[in-house]
Amino acid sequence: MKVSFDQDSDLNPDDIEVLIKAARLSPAVLQLLQQIQQLSDNRPTLPLTVGDRVVVLAVNDIVAIEVYGDELTVHTMTKVYTSRGQLKAIRAKLDPQLFIQVAKSTILNINYLTSLEASFSGNMTAFMSNQQKLTVSRKFLPDLKRLLGL
Repeated sequence: MKVSFDQDSDLNPDDIEVLIKAARLSPAVLQLLQQIQQLSDNRPTLPLTVGDRVVVLAVNDIVAIEVYGDELTVHTMTKVYTSRGQLKAIRAKLDPQLFIQVAKSTILNINYLTSLEASFSGNMTAFMSNQQKLTVSRKFLPDLKRLLGL
């Protein structure tokens, strides 16, 4: 794959134009087009029912999500939101390249992961930007390492 950049002073400063050239329209080209379209979509959001209100959170602001029973706790850098739901339902709405399940009841956003430290019995502790500490179980550790490129 060849990637290049051409500066065009005729474009507005906030505009980006993407041109894909290929010999034919293949599944790989279609996948690339879809990924570029997802990148250009405005900030994805996650509506969350909190009490009798619906709070719309920017997905990029979510640091981690934990579940205890049917109670979801969504952590951002500044607030904690509590709602009802299942972890797998929320996980299906999130980008798997950013959000990874690290324990039976925990998902974290790798953009907020600051470090990992070995802990008891093969588990690890994930230290997050909001000073939160999360347990990474042995079962989910290989997936996290693969996502981080370790």
